[in-house]
Amino acid sequence: MHCSERHRALIPVERLRGSGRRAWVFRPLITMRLHPLLFAIIVAGALMAPSRILALSPLTNEVRPVHAAVDTTKTVTVVGGMVWYDGDPALHGIRFPPGVYLLEAEDADFLYFRSPKPLEFRVFKDSKMVDGREIPGGLMLSKHFMSMVPGAGYIDETGSSKMMLWKLGANFLQLKGKNWMKSF
Repeated sequence: MHCSERHRALIPVERLRGSGRRAWVFRPLITMRLHPLLFAIIVAGALMAPSRILALSPLTNEVRPVHAAVDTTKTVTVVGGMVWYDGDPALHGIRFPPGVYLLEAEDADFLYFRSPKPLEFRVFKDSKMVDGREIPGGLMLSKHFMSMVPGAGYIDETGSSKMMLWKLGANFLQLKGKNWMKSF
């Protein structure tokens, strides 16, 4: 059997109408092989399904040592403010106020841009705000093209360190050019 015949079989097909005679010809069988594109769609759906079922919390409290920024002319502009929630229903929220964020520090992985106004943190219970704080901080942007955490919210820890409090993912990158933009 040739390679091209591997997925074919003899199937009776009526050739002459009304004659009742059948001819045996090769026709493709429905096989268990899937088209590569269909297979990729099924695999992508299976990989995305757990993220809908088990949502990871964006909250963190990672202390990161930093040093003063080398190029302080870099900026990030947040248009109209950005609000992020940890789920639906929300238990926590963060708001990045609108304005020009100035580069103040960096480390091996991130650039740290100071917000012109304090970040707004909110805690919810039964869809009602039960706590709210405004804390000086800003927006961290990854220095790497591919990163599991392309951005984050931070506050000051000490003079030489920052605390990452809120991880931002791919949905943050999708807003680039619309809700936020960088000068570099």
